Amino acid sequence: MVGLSNSADMDVMTIPDYAAQMESFQRSDEARQKLLADVLQRYAMLMQEHTNLKNDYASERDIRRNYQNEVIRTQRQLAEIQRDLDANSFVLALIDGDGVIFQHQYLLAGANGGSEAASRLQLAIREHINQFYSNSGTWPIMCHIYLSLDKLAHKLAQVGFLRHPQEMRAFAQSFSVNQPLFSIIDVGHGKERADYRIKEMLRTFSDNPTCKHIVFGGCHDAGYLLNLDQYKHNEAKASRITLLETTPAQQGFAKLPNFKKTQFDTVFRWEPLPDISYASTQAPSYAPVQDPAPIQASNPVQALARMKTPISVQAAAPAPAPMPTSVRALSKTSPASTPAPAITSPPPTASPSTTTSSIAERYNDASSGSGESGGSWATVGKNGANNEIISIASLKNNSKKRYAYYNKEGQRLDEPLPPRDRNATESIERRMEKAGRNLCNNWHLHKAQCPNGNFCRFQHEPKLTPAELTALRYKTRSLACKHRNCEDFDCYLGHQCSFERDAGRCPYPDSCNLKSTHGMDKTKYVRYDEEGYEEFSK
Repeated sequence: MVGLSNSADMDVMTIPDYAAQMESFQRSDEARQKLLADVLQRYAMLMQEHTNLKNDYASERDIRRNYQNEVIRTQRQLAEIQRDLDANSFVLALIDGDGVIFQHQYLLAGANGGSEAASRLQLAIREHINQFYSNSGTWPIMCHIYLSLDKLAHKLAQVGFLRHPQEMRAFAQSFSVNQPLFSIIDVGHGKERADYRIKEMLRTFSDNPTCKHIVFGGCHDAGYLLNLDQYKHNEAKASRITLLETTPAQQGFAKLPNFKKTQFDTVFRWEPLPDISYASTQAPSYAPVQDPAPIQASNPVQALARMKTPISVQAAAPAPAPMPTSVRALSKTSPASTPAPAITSPPPTASPSTTTSSIAERYNDASSGSGESGGSWATVGKNGANNEIISIASLKNNSKKRYAYYNKEGQRLDEPLPPRDRNATESIERRMEKAGRNLCNNWHLHKAQCPNGNFCRFQHEPKLTPAELTALRYKTRSLACKHRNCEDFDCYLGHQCSFERDAGRCPYPDSCNLKSTHGMDKTKYVRYDEEGYEEFSK
């Protein structure tokens, strides 16, 4: 029994530890489950990353395709733009006509000369441009010549390059018609007007890609140097500008680097205009034959300017000394450097009743009708003229001359109005209140002319009395003219504050319609008459 007990005990003791084994199995299963879960998690992450990369690739592929399409489209547009630029390319010529003068044979030919001058200038520009551009044969040429037509016409007539100042207008019209893009542009009276327009055109077109080249004709005026100086170190821009030299160029233009230079001697004069003088005893070889018809003009100087050749001198009389005159054409030089025209000696058939001295006296009397002091303006001299006789068919000096006054800056100055009548002021106020309409300023103050005619919504009739006209002028003078350098002799608007001019200060500094003129120079520096002649204040 004892042996059996021991055997039973041994079997019991040798029985495996199933609980431990089960625990081991459980740990193994948990490890396997954890491994499997980790694998599945990593797989899910890889799948997500794969999906993202796949989407990124698709997006990049689309972007790449869109970029390629955009490049193709941009290249196509660039090619079209380049074709448009080539199709719209042109050459621009900017010429200051106050100093660049056509050859005299064109000017003397009148309208035919203007047409021929345009053709010659077009050919000269074309030949010059073809030297630098291989494809310039199809480029149109645009030419703008800026000048004061009336002043230049009088000056050319005085030196014998025109038979009559009016022929300059026919010359200009024919010049502009001959070539579709050629124009002679009249800038009117006033200082630096041609310069201002040329400088603005140069600034506008120097960066214009369709403007392939610019021919600049203004080397006679040093005022353009500052505008060209900004391009001298930019070779790309400077090489697109040609300096056209006619009369000897100012020294500063010769020092500008990178600019091209040329001369059109077959079109423009190389020498400056001769001094204005009628004292020469021989006519130039190109001067036309004198018209035997009597010359009539509103003043003697104008009559002399219309003569077609210098007046012949009597055999017994010596040539008179030049006589200074206040009538001269505008120039860009100072008053002291402007040559003064001289009165000519008379023909043999002159009337014994009229001498050069008496003509000067009559013209001086006529020009003093503006109310200015004779000592404050340059007047016609009476000394140095011989008593030779000159033929003038008619001498009309009974009309009072009118002047437009300007300061040194070229700004228009207003003359004071006559005293205002209170009753006249109240009369026009009642009239406007009763009619419910204002008076038409154009009709009443501008030679009874109104562009709207019978359709004007303002009052025309009845006409105003002189006192009422003065009262209306006071009202319109309170409105500012938009042109600071206005040249309209009949302009009824204000160009400077009358309060500041007359009293030294304006009582309405913030609400004054002419507050932009406050502080302007009120000193009269130059005045122009209606024929375009200038006089400088002493």
